[in-house]
Amino acid sequence: MSYDLCEKYNIGKTLLRQDVSLDEKLQEVVNILADCLKVKKCSIMIINHEDQTLEVRASVNPEIVGRKRNLSDVTIATRALIDDAPFYADEKRLEFFSPPDSSKYKSGNSLSIPMKYLGKKLGVVNLADTEGGMPFTKDHENVSVDIVEHLAPFIYAAQAKELLDKKVGMLEESNKRLMEMDDLKTNLTNFIVHDLKGPISTITANLDLLTYEPLTGEQFEYLNLAIEDTYKLQRMVLNILDLSKLEEGKIKVFREETNLYELAKSEVSSFKNSAARKDIVLELNGSSCMCYIDENLIGRVLSNLLLNAIEHSPEGSKITIDVRHDDTCKELSVSVSDEGIGIPGELKHKIFDKFFQVGEAGKQRKTTTGLGLTFCKLVVDAHGGRIWAEDSASGGAVFVFTIPETLKEVNA
Repeated sequence: MSYDLCEKYNIGKTLLRQDVSLDEKLQEVVNILADCLKVKKCSIMIINHEDQTLEVRASVNPEIVGRKRNLSDVTIATRALIDDAPFYADEKRLEFFSPPDSSKYKSGNSLSIPMKYLGKKLGVVNLADTEGGMPFTKDHENVSVDIVEHLAPFIYAAQAKELLDKKVGMLEESNKRLMEMDDLKTNLTNFIVHDLKGPISTITANLDLLTYEPLTGEQFEYLNLAIEDTYKLQRMVLNILDLSKLEEGKIKVFREETNLYELAKSEVSSFKNSAARKDIVLELNGSSCMCYIDENLIGRVLSNLLLNAIEHSPEGSKITIDVRHDDTCKELSVSVSDEGIGIPGELKHKIFDKFFQVGEAGKQRKTTTGLGLTFCKLVVDAHGGRIWAEDSASGGAVFVFTIPETLKEVNA
């Protein structure tokens, strides 16, 4: 009988509508239930798990829509939930709930049906005041229970979707705020770093002027240290600025025919003083290799890899730089190998991530931005090449990057 009623009144079709909200669907269902069960009053209360209440989501009496009952309150609806069974209330039973249950829904003749699906309690359907004022019968209960059982899956699905949509909305809003904060941080960082370029250039220029003055050996050593660290700071500033531009595709790769071996030779020469302080030997192997690259950007890739190798090499060790042409793969490769402690296997794929740093056992890694290797990867990618890290024969680390021998169309 109930299934026929559901079909007759299109309850399932009503709940499957996509053009209205859950509350609008429930209100339409309430009106259908009141009509098909011949009752004057009908409402649907849904459990709100956030504040542990039963909330009237739809009713033939619009005045009570939105009203809530704590699940811990002693009411007709919560009694039906606790018993997990239909609950009748007549004049005598109502005395037990008065005054606590003093809502406008008072009636001397009511039936509350708990609603659940897959073992989860969803809420209560309340019916009151049959036509003619007669008490509810067992037939009323059977029909009501059957209809509620047909309603439960729809309510469960609609409630789950409502909850999911709410969570998705919260996540989207949270993600939006995080993106705004990230943009603010990036813009602020770029603004500060950009303003650092001027003072750094002034310091560098004045330090260079001092090299023309008569200095003692100790003074000259201190001056060289200051100059080297200033250049290191300048590289960090340029890495931060150019990293953002590379990520946004705002840096263009200006390619020209360049001898990669000579470029590597020039960069190695600029680090000889830094290496000598740790008694590190820089060994360059290879031969003339012509390619189409952005000399400035690839030069800074070499500079970052050499700086990284020197910082993580022990005193008295050797750093080997190899420049090769691979006839099989039709590409040029550059490797920078050190004799340090190496990189754990599980971290090799992470070291090119922004701000990622590998700590040394028992040591504090020297202060860096953690952006040098990220910059290297973006530049090599922009040239259509590859970059990776592997273990060296000495147990240290080897950083290798390749550049195609012919010009490739790659979005910078």
